[in-house]
Amino acid sequence: MTEVLREEEEEGLEGLDELEPVETLGREESRQTLYALLFASDRPMSAQRLAEALGDVDPDVVATLLTELREELDAQEQLPFSLREIAGGYQLLTKPRFAPYIRRMYQMKKSKRLSKALLETLAIIAYKQPVTRAEVEAVRGVSVSHAFEQLLERRFIKVSGVADLPGRPKQYRTTDEFLVQFGLGSLKELPSLDHLQDMD
Repeated sequence: MTEVLREEEEEGLEGLDELEPVETLGREESRQTLYALLFASDRPMSAQRLAEALGDVDPDVVATLLTELREELDAQEQLPFSLREIAGGYQLLTKPRFAPYIRRMYQMKKSKRLSKALLETLAIIAYKQPVTRAEVEAVRGVSVSHAFEQLLERRFIKVSGVADLPGRPKQYRTTDEFLVQFGLGSLKELPSLDHLQDMD
């Protein structure tokens, strides 16, 4: 997504009346346009959002077209990507076998990776959410102030409310960004704690 598109998205509802009009599309044209929208987006897009982009098409129709498109892409094994439903939306993702080459291309810097402390803190939040900072510290046995700051900055967690405890401490949950970064469709796809313990 270009910086111009990012800026327009951040403007929220401002200028909705100025949306460029689009022509009514037939079924095949709609499928091709969905393909283009998914290709252009660097974030998962919901059927509702895609329907609005097509010109207020019925989201159920869009969902059907997305299913057809996913089956069509899955049938083409030579393609390096597939369509997946993730974090409440749809996104074109490269296939796992290409991951080593993509990582090499980006030459991910160690400083941008999550440290063990951040991963441990994030795991506690993911499995115990909603959870307060004090509750996470009780599990880890150390201060998690810095870890919380980092996770909030990376938009992996967010404030979801306040606990019914003295002082009304904030409660935290994981975000859609967390699901996207870890390739999860929902929190239900987190491995069970028993499974994790078996891996130790």
